[in-house]
Amino acid sequence: MRKFKRAVIAGAGLLAFSGLAAGAAQAAPATHQGPDIVVPGTSIADCQAVGDKLVNQGLIENYACMVNPDGTVSVTPYYKD
Repeated sequence: MRKFKRAVIAGAGLLAFSGLAAGAAQAAPATHQGPDIVVPGTSIADCQAVGDKLVNQGLIENYACMVNPDGTVSVTPYYKD
């Protein structure tokens, strides 16, 4: 009986934690990913300069960066829904 009570308590704690995580995810504003914007550059700093400029202009909500082997960088934009 003691093991059963521990299992119930552990299960309830896990459900409460997963409920909190789901609630936090639902509370976050929805965004969608746009197509990559490829620009000349060779470093993450080059990519961040473009991404920061787009964010500051209010054109995108957020972004991700990737350096490509061909002397370009890809800015992946995220737009607010």
